[in-house]
Amino acid sequence: MADIDRLQGFLLENEPVRFSFKELDRLLIHGKHIGASDIYINTDRPVSARVHGQLVRLTCRKLNHSEVVGITCDLYGGANADLQLRQGKPIDAAYSVRVDRDTSLRFRWCATGCLINSNFGIEIVLRELAGLPPSLDRTQIHPDLLAGLFPRDGLVLITGETGAGKSTLLASIIRDIAESAEADCRVLEYAAPTEYVFDGVQTTSCLIVQSSVPDDVSTFSEGIRNALRRDPDVIVVGEARDAVTIKAAILAAQTGHALYTTVHSNNVATTFLRLIQALPVEELHSIMGSIIDSVRVIVSQQLIQSTDGKRVAVREFLVFDSRMRRELLSVASQNISLLPVRAAELVAQHGQTMAAHAHELYRSGRIALAQFEAIRALQEADMAKANHFNDQPPEERLNG
Repeated sequence: MADIDRLQGFLLENEPVRFSFKELDRLLIHGKHIGASDIYINTDRPVSARVHGQLVRLTCRKLNHSEVVGITCDLYGGANADLQLRQGKPIDAAYSVRVDRDTSLRFRWCATGCLINSNFGIEIVLRELAGLPPSLDRTQIHPDLLAGLFPRDGLVLITGETGAGKSTLLASIIRDIAESAEADCRVLEYAAPTEYVFDGVQTTSCLIVQSSVPDDVSTFSEGIRNALRRDPDVIVVGEARDAVTIKAAILAAQTGHALYTTVHSNNVATTFLRLIQALPVEELHSIMGSIIDSVRVIVSQQLIQSTDGKRVAVREFLVFDSRMRRELLSVASQNISLLPVRAAELVAQHGQTMAAHAHELYRSGRIALAQFEAIRALQEADMAKANHFNDQPPEERLNG
């Protein structure tokens, strides 16, 4: 990807003088063909996209504001989209494109008001919602992680920043469960939105039922409570983003169910930091104790540029055993702010750090030295953040 032509190499052929509904669909299909993960439409700027992590141009000309307003209204299905954005209310929705009789593309899109040349403008970001989830490539999963990735009960946390491939990894894990001939498993998923559809997965002893938040159930926490009344074996929750969802997830994990969810954190240590800061102070010790007792695996992932011009997953993980849980419970009971630091030490001793995996990828020629050094520097910065958190006064730690 180092030699790509960002300005001319990915342009839409026969670029229209104005994007109609039909031309918008053609643009999205073109994005699919070039491997774009995201497409960006902005007032007074050319249309651009991210391809294997690189930003490239899809049009030569800049789109004027009225054209972007028209695109927003077409996606929204109503003429009041511009008014809603001017009122400071971003729009999050889904959109489908019919490619042919048997094929459709699904997109999640977000429109937000922004400042362009000191005037009101609009940015639209579209991301394809892939249909069938990819198969889990077991050859690319560390044997220790693979052995602990499918617990009978407890919490499995998949973490990473936005765009790190959390949803894709999670969907691959669920597909792997579903394709097992002796799964004997009911999987209930609650997502916002539903990014992968499992209808095409061939199963013999697994039933997957997917619900959308907020269309089918109002919140993730309500989804978990709903699941507990429906005889699940595995519960999948799009994101553990607040205390109510975290508490509901713990309840499910402690009543004999495997619950898989995602957290926005960069590694195992900052996952504990994120959870601590998400919980109410008055319940912090009891809830964190329940999390430690329930957690089975934490997997943290980043996607970085590989030497073949694509992207490769770099992972950190820790598979928890009873001894580790007892140790973390002891730490939490004495000084809960030490949890992230001790968790990082356990990863180095018994799991795999992000830097260690990056070093393996560098030695095998899959990533460049600069990528490995960047991962190592990020790990050091995250450790410094965890240590700084421990050095803060208690009231500042808990208020984030």
